[in-house]
Amino acid sequence: MSSQSRYDGRVQDIVGNAIAGASIAVLTQPAVTTTQPGSPLATIFNAAVSNSGSLTSASWSNLTAQITFVFSGSVPADVVVGSYLSMTGVNPAGYNGIWQIVSIAGLNVTVTTPFTLAAIANPGSYVSGGTAATSALPNPFFTDTLGNFFFYAATGVYTVQIYDNQSRINPLVLADQGILAGGAGSGSVTSVALTMPAEFTVAGSPVTTSGTLAVTKATEAANTVFAGPSTGAAAAPTFRTLVTADMPAGTGTVTSVAHTLTVPGIFTSGVTGSPITTSGTIADTITLNNQNANLVWAGPASGAAAQPTFRTLVAQDFPFVSVSLSSAQILALQTTPVTLVAAPGVGFTIIPILIVIKFFGGTVAYTDAGGAVSFVNGSMSASLASNAIFLVTATPNRRIQSFPWPGATDTAGNPPSDDNAALVIQKATNQFAAGNGTAAIIVWYYVVPTT
Repeated sequence: MSSQSRYDGRVQDIVGNAIAGASIAVLTQPAVTTTQPGSPLATIFNAAVSNSGSLTSASWSNLTAQITFVFSGSVPADVVVGSYLSMTGVNPAGYNGIWQIVSIAGLNVTVTTPFTLAAIANPGSYVSGGTAATSALPNPFFTDTLGNFFFYAATGVYTVQIYDNQSRINPLVLADQGILAGGAGSGSVTSVALTMPAEFTVAGSPVTTSGTLAVTKATEAANTVFAGPSTGAAAAPTFRTLVTADMPAGTGTVTSVAHTLTVPGIFTSGVTGSPITTSGTIADTITLNNQNANLVWAGPASGAAAQPTFRTLVAQDFPFVSVSLSSAQILALQTTPVTLVAAPGVGFTIIPILIVIKFFGGTVAYTDAGGAVSFVNGSMSASLASNAIFLVTATPNRRIQSFPWPGATDTAGNPPSDDNAALVIQKATNQFAAGNGTAAIIVWYYVVPTT
């Protein structure tokens, strides 16, 4: 009940002893205090929200002379140890009255009298009924065991009447007791306003009775940022445009970008659109220079690596292999051919261009009983007209023979017989005998598809 405010008090004798169980009557004004209690009695509360609960049973303890009420469903939220409840509608009536809560166990709430000078007489066996009011209190009510009391009442001015049926204190009347909204220290606010920095807007200000203060962001001009001052001493930030000093170190403004293009001598080039001072496109044009017929773009014909130029082809530009033949291989050429170029794979064949034989004489010269040395690729075969290069007199003689591929035709088939065939050197019949010279076979060749 937000319209209720709290009043606190304490009752004690002249020595300072707390008076437990003293009667407190709260009267509206003008009040009549010639009777106890006086009139008119105000409606008072002991909590900000009024709660109530119903009983299912009640019992009296002979040992403690206390009553235990059993609530139905749930115990009211403001039922706590030390607070009060007012019980009405119980049969027998001895269970009715104002009780101070001693303990709570589940739905069981144990109570005693609000002062220790009197014990609870046995009210008899519970029959029926029972409604507990935990916030709305009877008026008058009693002080607790320490002589304290409090209540909630609507904001206003009251008379508080204090008396004791046991004559422990003289009756006391406290007139004009003001209860302010919100309790002690409360005041009255008639207007609340809110101001914000310029980057915000405020709606609903000032509030004079009730309302909502709303803060939103103010609109700002395009291309402004929230920043401190652009120069000088530190100051509160504002929205402003950026200046050069705001940029990170090294950041600047480019006013012109130019572009040049340098290309190798085989090209000609041109540049348009340079320089760019605001916006635009730089366009490069590159074309090839004319070259003489039968020249190719290649690295050097020999020697160390160098920049490519246009030149004529040399033998070393073509694929080639160099295979060394030992004397043992030369002596076994008739039965054990030597592979010069490995099989290129299915769908491809080897076309030799030039074969060079370099022979190095040993200490003993070879003899030949006949049978041509030949180079074989599948069913294609090209034979030396003479085996004389292998019959050189003993060291230190050397001999070189070039052997241009004369051309050959394979056996037809699908694929043809030289498809995926290695290029080998062999002897048709009769092995060389007795010699121990060596040779190097160099083959330039192409690999071409058979399909």
